[in-house]
Amino acid sequence: MPGITMVGTTPTFYKIPVTRELLQHVAQGTYPSNPICVTFCQPPVPRPARRYSEGMKPLDNRQQILS
Repeated sequence: MPGITMVGTTPTFYKIPVTRELLQHVAQGTYPSNPICVTFCQPPVPRPARRYSEGMKPLDNRQQILS
């Protein structure tokens, strides 16, 4: 299942594998016995140290994030 979180205008993309076992544990409010491996991607930006303060405001960041 894809997901996106935003911190200001900075997105982080996630891919969460949803299995029948995970669905059962979520419905029961328990933790699964097997770990769930969530993949995430923070798109590369020209100034990584300023990722959260700049977000998609500068055009060069916006181009990298949306590509």
